[in-house]
Amino acid sequence: MLDFYAFLWPWLTACLAVGAATGALAAEAPTRRGPARWLIWAALASLAAAASVALGAAQGAISIHVESALACFVSFIAGCLAGAGAMRRSLAAHERWALGLAPAALLWFGATHVAQPAYQAALQKRVAALAQAAGVDAAGVALSGRDVMATSAVLQDQDLMAQIAAAPGVRRVVDASPRQERAEPAPKPADVRPDATATIPPQPQVPPPDGPREVLAALPAGDLDAATCQRALDAVAASEPVAFHAARATVNRRVALALDKAAEIIRRCPDTTIEVRGHGDEGAADALSQRRAAAAERYLRREGVAGRRLVAVGCCAQNERHVGTIDYIVR
Repeated sequence: MLDFYAFLWPWLTACLAVGAATGALAAEAPTRRGPARWLIWAALASLAAAASVALGAAQGAISIHVESALACFVSFIAGCLAGAGAMRRSLAAHERWALGLAPAALLWFGATHVAQPAYQAALQKRVAALAQAAGVDAAGVALSGRDVMATSAVLQDQDLMAQIAAAPGVRRVVDASPRQERAEPAPKPADVRPDATATIPPQPQVPPPDGPREVLAALPAGDLDAATCQRALDAVAASEPVAFHAARATVNRRVALALDKAAEIIRRCPDTTIEVRGHGDEGAADALSQRRAAAAERYLRREGVAGRRLVAVGCCAQNERHVGTIDYIVR
């Protein structure tokens, strides 16, 4: 966590400065017993948020947003106390400190959209380098917030697991392998007596649908298995591609409509972890692809897709087909 806060130091310093200015300039407030109501509610909310992170209730991207919000709030209050002390103002003026929450909140918003994606991209490279050094495919590790999502191939390497867990910035390592890989092998069917065999007429072979719209039209009702889910998401990505504007990671109306189609499929894919892969522009830095993946993941989560099933990944080398788009990998 300290590694993450050290990365946010410019934003935390700005929150500290806002708090110092607020504490120094706040006019004297009427004396009252006890702290202001806004401060009580803010303190209770902060304690609840800290407990949710410590106990693991807040996971993935949500946990890193909560951690940065707590750091910004603590920096703001520390600045208020320092500013009031420097100007020798009474702490009763803390009722007026609430005015400084608005600029502090804007700084936190900027940190979540600028600093956090850059930090997650750097942490992703750090973890991928550890996997490559151990001879493990780096595609087996992905990042959601500060949580590392690892497949069974990574989890089996105890030395690599220890290195990843001890890497600066990593909060925990989560098993992201498909459920069927973790389940016990199914029992073999009982032997059939030779004299009990029956002649089964051959079934006509129906060719699988080719086009993306045909794939979607042929989907069965209800939940989908991992293979069918992958085909359906590939079809959605082909028929309803997510198209970000150049050098942007903003979810506009056109992007939202495409992500809505993907959300309809993801809701029907239980017990799977899905990588939301963002692609940048040709020649763009990895940070752009990570921001696009994170923006798509946030939107899908707001549409009712559980955050624990989604992993935002800034993806690979670009080509004409994938420039500025989002695709999906079912794990």
